[in-house]
Amino acid sequence: MADVILLLSIVSIWIAVLESIVIMSGAIRFVYRQNRGALVRSGQLDDFPTVTVMVPAHNEELVITATVEHILQLYYPPDKVQIIVIADNCTDRTADKLKALKARTSYKDRDLLILERTGTGGKSGALNDALKEATGDWICVYDADAAPEHNALYFLIQKAMEQPERYGAVFGRNKARNRGQNLLSQFINLELITIQRVHHTGLWELFGLGTIPGTNFIVKRSLMEDIGGWDEHAITEDTAVSFEILGRGQLIALAPQAEAYQQEPERLDVYMKQRQRWAKGNYKVVVDNIHQ
Repeated sequence: MADVILLLSIVSIWIAVLESIVIMSGAIRFVYRQNRGALVRSGQLDDFPTVTVMVPAHNEELVITATVEHILQLYYPPDKVQIIVIADNCTDRTADKLKALKARTSYKDRDLLILERTGTGGKSGALNDALKEATGDWICVYDADAAPEHNALYFLIQKAMEQPERYGAVFGRNKARNRGQNLLSQFINLELITIQRVHHTGLWELFGLGTIPGTNFIVKRSLMEDIGGWDEHAITEDTAVSFEILGRGQLIALAPQAEAYQQEPERLDVYMKQRQRWAKGNYKVVVDNIHQ
């Protein structure tokens, strides 16, 4: 029995090594092709579609104003952007902060909708409520603590417009905004770099595979309506939606230039709870889809 376990261990290790080599080769090829062409804004904004940006927020009074201001200042035609911020079961001043922001003279002409929600379903429920009010051709999602860079939305849509019939969703990259806070946040930042700049790029380059992250992505509104919205019973709603999109023959494309900053855990217990939740949620989604 011990010999069998040893053999299985050796085989699994070499399979993992081979997988890493293959994916890394794809990432290297991706970077090589990217470096041969300049990553610049190109295309007529008049031809770009309308977008509804959704921001689910639960007790986020400390960061919500800065996040929404980043979204309001995105490089995209203001008349083509609808912003819906969902104050989801908040017990703090999140909604008051949003109302004060909306009242500013500089934003009086912007399409900014504030939903004060008391329903169930967590983030998925909040997004589903916002979906009912959405008017854009594409849905864009940012977490309340994820501040997009100035060109993030532009690059997401630019990628979508390359093959609008094939791409059902497009995702960008996220950076740890607090990466210098302590040793844990530095390690998480290294993890993000490895996953996004090696794993994601390798899978997309070699196999055309991508998955929706929790923030900094766009998806066709018609596709989300066809899916029936976000699964309010899924712990990792982003993984569940990814399976739904791929199951309908649509691709989830990578737009590496579209970047956003997000807050990462700074305490080990918070980090462990987050990863346990992700593992449990992803395991359930994978098992459910294997059985189908």
